[in-house]
Amino acid sequence: MAKTVLDYNASVITPITNGINLPVPISPAGLGIATTSVFIDPAISGAVNNRVELKASIGLRFVGAGNIRVLVRIWRAGKEIYYGLESNVFDNNIILNVETVDVAPLGVQNYQLIIENQTPATTAFVSGPLVFSATAYSG
Repeated sequence: MAKTVLDYNASVITPITNGINLPVPISPAGLGIATTSVFIDPAISGAVNNRVELKASIGLRFVGAGNIRVLVRIWRAGKEIYYGLESNVFDNNIILNVETVDVAPLGVQNYQLIIENQTPATTAFVSGPLVFSATAYSG
């Protein structure tokens, strides 16, 4: 069955490395670094059987010795729908790519990308690029 694009939206905070310098707070505090939204129109046939594909690219810079871990979360309507843990095993500068699929209610869906540092006594920065997008499909 063919898929139909219902809506698309993207938030490009910075398209380049070192375009920003946001300190990542130590857990349990989190930092909202980007938002995006899509509209799933209930008037469109098949919209109830939707999938929302969420993608993020997050440039990170780590400062400190050892293995620094960051937790990335995606929230929709105040509820966590995704989380993933990343470590800097080999490099102090990485681009983390995140992708997940959500089945969302009809109407406007707001998504928030959140990051937190899981390693006390270390420092991590969101340095760019930072892009967060959502594509809603039906069918």
